[in-house]
Amino acid sequence: MDWASPARPVGQHAHNLALVSRLIADGGPVSRAELAQRSGLTKTTVTQLTGELLDAGLVRELGTARHGGPGRPATHLVVNVLGPVGIGMQIEADHVAGCLVDLTGRVRDRAVRRIDDPVGGPGVAVKAAEPVLRRLLASADARDSVVAGIAVGVPGRVDGQRRVDSVELDWVRVPLASLLTHRLEMLSGGIIPVEAHDGFRLAALAERWFGGADPTRPLVTVAGESSLGVGVIDGPGWERGYSGPLGHVRVRRGGDRCHCGARGCLDTAAGPRFLLRVSDSGAPVLSRLRGGESRMRALTRNPEASAVLRRAASALGDALAGLLVAHSSASVVLGGHLAPLGSGFAEQVAAALGRRLPDGAPPVTTSSLRGDAVALAAGRTVTRRLIENPARWLAS
Repeated sequence: MDWASPARPVGQHAHNLALVSRLIADGGPVSRAELAQRSGLTKTTVTQLTGELLDAGLVRELGTARHGGPGRPATHLVVNVLGPVGIGMQIEADHVAGCLVDLTGRVRDRAVRRIDDPVGGPGVAVKAAEPVLRRLLASADARDSVVAGIAVGVPGRVDGQRRVDSVELDWVRVPLASLLTHRLEMLSGGIIPVEAHDGFRLAALAERWFGGADPTRPLVTVAGESSLGVGVIDGPGWERGYSGPLGHVRVRRGGDRCHCGARGCLDTAAGPRFLLRVSDSGAPVLSRLRGGESRMRALTRNPEASAVLRRAASALGDALAGLLVAHSSASVVLGGHLAPLGSGFAEQVAAALGRRLPDGAPPVTTSSLRGDAVALAAGRTVTRRLIENPARWLAS
């Protein structure tokens, strides 16, 4: 659907409402006259549509702007920072993190809860999610903001029925959204929509929305706190793309046995369990939010780890090369537990790709985002959908 121009009879109102909402979100502050000019809609129609958005709490008026020309002063519109909010969460093997995100994408509150029993099953994760949800729901209530939805990212696949399969969490067909919905009914006394998402895709969206990734070219993000995964955004929007586990791609014959049971997986050459063995073979693998970032960063200062990091970069180049043949114009961002390894490691990955790709290596950088980037992007998916489909919010 072409969101850049007004629609005609079928779905006209919902389409045009979304068109005006997006113009305000992406180009505000903006006056009604400017909206009419940019959208191709009549001033009367724009006035009606902006009135609906104001009543729904999605936009607000800034007040009368000064101007030196003839006519009445214009009132400008912006997205309402005090409007509906979204809660984004990420579930990892050792923690649950959450972010409260407003309509502009700004984080209004954060929370994290540790998990000490990583093999305790989905019930342990849902129990750890409860204090995170309680904190963020209370924060939204203190702002007098309605929680429009909750999105949860997990390191694994989510099928069409929103059931989660995750090697890292030892989950098989877990109805995570249903479990969290039941817990929410006890916490809030109401029904808040819950969706589960592939965390690797959310990591890529985080780089697109908050990490400064070039929006005009495809994006390939390697992420993961305990196992490597890849998220691809194929185009300027955010709905197109795909994702999946990268850590279990076979890159070496033989080799150490992986967590998944196979041998020679990428995780056995570039995963945190393998890399941290250099400094302390007995220490547990921790996510960045649990203190793992400093340990990964220390590897770059350890002379004994230099050869290991070179081999890890080479293995990562092997795993990514085939994917990047189909996305020759893409940029690559290394996130998750690879981010603390810094620009030196990114350069090694770029060199490895340059030896494998016919057109040379794409730009490779490391993420500057925090360890809760997946939760941040999850919350943004909730509020961005309000902007892109306000008619659905009005109907609810």
